[in-house]
Amino acid sequence: MKGQYFSFDAIIATVIMVLAFSSLVAYWYGAQTVVESRTYSRLADANRIAESLLSPGSPANWGSQPIASIKQIGITNSFGNDLNMSKINALAANANGVNYVGVGNLLRAGGEYYILIERTNTAAGESQIIAQIGHSHASANVTAVANRGATLDGRPVRMRVFLWK
Repeated sequence: MKGQYFSFDAIIATVIMVLAFSSLVAYWYGAQTVVESRTYSRLADANRIAESLLSPGSPANWGSQPIASIKQIGITNSFGNDLNMSKINALAANANGVNYVGVGNLLRAGGEYYILIERTNTAAGESQIIAQIGHSHASANVTAVANRGATLDGRPVRMRVFLWK
């Protein structure tokens, strides 16, 4: 009986190794799913906010209205990707001032937010910042980012929406 590969000891050791490896894989995928579920909801919110900003808002002249009467914030001229600089300035004035929380509630951000609008096709190949809206995300551990392309004065720009807690 000695020297046989499939002895009782080898079979038991193989079963133990398979069970240990299966447990490790199950734990790994379970932990990864929990992390993804936390990040995915924030990413879905960032995408939703980016899409809602690419609308004229409600009312369409929301920039001249008090924040309590605004239903939706949008920074475009119509339902396209042509941004309106006066709406961008109105959003920046509200979000960078005392109405940061009020704008966050209108956007339904669910935490901290930062919106960056930049021109990326400059002659030097660098990006030119057009607007920084909200609080900086530099100290955040987990940040969800949604990118959207648009135009401003006929030139392409990139809008980035950052969400974190």
